[in-house]
Amino acid sequence: MILLEFVAPGVIIIFFGIGAWVVAMGMWIGMIDSVPAQCLTFAISSLLLLFTLRRYMTTWFVGGSSHGGASIEDEFIGKTVRIVHSIGGGQNTGKVEYKGAEWNARCEHELPLGCYATVIKREGLELIVKLKK
Repeated sequence: MILLEFVAPGVIIIFFGIGAWVVAMGMWIGMIDSVPAQCLTFAISSLLLLFTLRRYMTTWFVGGSSHGGASIEDEFIGKTVRIVHSIGGGQNTGKVEYKGAEWNARCEHELPLGCYATVIKREGLELIVKLKK
């Protein structure tokens, strides 16, 4: 079950595996002998471990953020992009290149092919840009 955690998301299955080990240890030392006691010990230990240790174990399996707490918006806002399909202004959209990928873009003013712009906002998969000065 612990190895299955690497395939399934959520860091939950590992606690059922540890709960099974708790039951096995209890049976080995002779504290647990009946099937109802095994089931009760498994349920209580698994849930107790899940609710107390999950937040600590999540960082081991999932890892920390590489953005240092910064918002995903910080990745785009203020960055320079190149216009690869002209933008007509208003609600018309065009395309910009950012980090080697093309993004849909919108601007209040007309932006010709080849000029550079600055990202002022991101709305889903569309970047709102203004002419770079």
